[in-house]
Amino acid sequence: MQILKLNASFESNRGRLPWPVDQHFVSIHFGRYEIEGTHLSGDNPGITISTPSPGATAKSVFEGDVVGVFNMGDGMAVTIRHGKYFTTYSNLSSVSVHKGDNVNTGQAIGRVGADDEGGSGGKMDFILMISTKNVNPEPWLRH
Repeated sequence: MQILKLNASFESNRGRLPWPVDQHFVSIHFGRYEIEGTHLSGDNPGITISTPSPGATAKSVFEGDVVGVFNMGDGMAVTIRHGKYFTTYSNLSSVSVHKGDNVNTGQAIGRVGADDEGGSGGKMDFILMISTKNVNPEPWLRH
């Protein structure tokens, strides 16, 4: 696989950012959702990415500074600042970075946690914000 060289600014890489986890599929898209066959619905502030099994490596989609590492009770979360853009990776079973660390594109930041809805795979939530506004991250990632 050819590695695509990214531009220096986050904004100029729309549609070119690497996915934060390999071997994945989007199980819940950005915005309003309903889970088929259930009465569950809500608003997803990002996307929910499923993996074949828990423990997959979660990676930074772009270089930046780790501004937060949080214990959410049901998993860990990491937030990275890329200028005025922020990415958050949550439902991690473990993290390998600390607040204040500088990370590179593709650098491991943690491990994907188990699917907390009873599936046998892994699940991670990925959020993209511009300043304080959540935006759909899918158009920013490689297609």
